[in-house]
Amino acid sequence: MVSDVLAQAQLSIGDIDAFAFGRGPGSFTGIRIAASVIQGLAFATDKAVIPVSSLAALAQSAFDKHECTDVLTIVDARMGEVYWAHYQLKEQVMRLIGDECLCLPSKTPVIPEDIKGKRTTLMAVGNAYVYEEELATANHLQLEWPRNISATAKDIAKLALVSFEAGDIYPAEQAIPVYLRETVNWKKLPGR
Repeated sequence: MVSDVLAQAQLSIGDIDAFAFGRGPGSFTGIRIAASVIQGLAFATDKAVIPVSSLAALAQSAFDKHECTDVLTIVDARMGEVYWAHYQLKEQVMRLIGDECLCLPSKTPVIPEDIKGKRTTLMAVGNAYVYEEELATANHLQLEWPRNISATAKDIAKLALVSFEAGDIYPAEQAIPVYLRETVNWKKLPGR
């Protein structure tokens, strides 16, 4: 797949300055695969890596598709929890306000009044809309929740370019997944 993309762009692997990847949070397997592929490519070519938050990429997609400048990214983390972050537009890219977190939908961080202002509605993106009522109650907001937004490689590339231009790059061994959840409690199915 990498060879095909390079061929389409009429580039060689040596033309690449740095490798960006979605560092999570998200599916443990998915972000492990992303980090390991990027580590392999970066080690083999002696290039830098740029980890990009999957939540930031989702917020960037929301801006690119709907021109929203203030957005909550809320993704179902399974086990009754969500990955949550708040982003605002600064210099044409979405920037994290506060911290990314893993929490119960009813325990999301409170958005300060000075950020929230007098608004009663805020855009939320991600696949955790099944928790919409709990999330809205936690912050006393109505959530506008478009269902057609997902993070893409283009969103990761846009955010990575900003990091690259700022010199925010890392050696290959620092292509590390971000889970936010440190452990998973596995349950055996009955009879197994």
